[in-house]
Amino acid sequence: MGDRFDRLSVRHRNVESLLRRPGIGHNNGPTFDMSWGAWVWRRAAAKAWKTPSPEVAKMRIRRAERLGITYKELTATLMNTGANLGAAVMPLSLAARVRRGPKGEIIVEPRNSIAALVARFGGRLFLLGDIDAVPGLTDAERADFLPLVNRAFDGKVEAIGWGHDGAAIRTMLKANAVPHQEAFLVGAGMAHQVMGETAGLPFTKDIDSWFS
Repeated sequence: MGDRFDRLSVRHRNVESLLRRPGIGHNNGPTFDMSWGAWVWRRAAAKAWKTPSPEVAKMRIRRAERLGITYKELTATLMNTGANLGAAVMPLSLAARVRRGPKGEIIVEPRNSIAALVARFGGRLFLLGDIDAVPGLTDAERADFLPLVNRAFDGKVEAIGWGHDGAAIRTMLKANAVPHQEAFLVGAGMAHQVMGETAGLPFTKDIDSWFS
């Protein structure tokens, strides 16, 4: 039974992030009590969420609609980071199935429901290819992979990175001059949510509520 504890020393970095997550409903603010810190937090939150001018509100609504997110998600990111959202990162395994054809050629099959959502997206779209999920691509095949993806998604994908964690997302965004505060992750499940948090992205949008 002793080896059970030895395995804890090799936990994946995403697991460590998950264990440090606050409880459901926590927004990283102070405890809401009668202390000075709680009063300052409530005052700052009320000021941040003060109704903007009609022109600003309309502009934010239009941007949120183009990105497939809610007005509140857009505004919360702006208040928390000072950055305007304009990009989305999606795991390749969520967007499409990649396989080998009978002659060894690479075939990208977009998932129908995802392809329809991508077609509606009006921002900069980036895909993260999990190295383990893509069947043995050579360096040359990876270099030619983006055109294959864009044939499946009508040219909507700006770039693709390779990896399976937050560091890979940061590397991809940096290579394309996108501040991580301006991108959100489109994912499914807790694993993707933790990956987005590890990358420092403002939030993760569940695929089931994207453009809903």
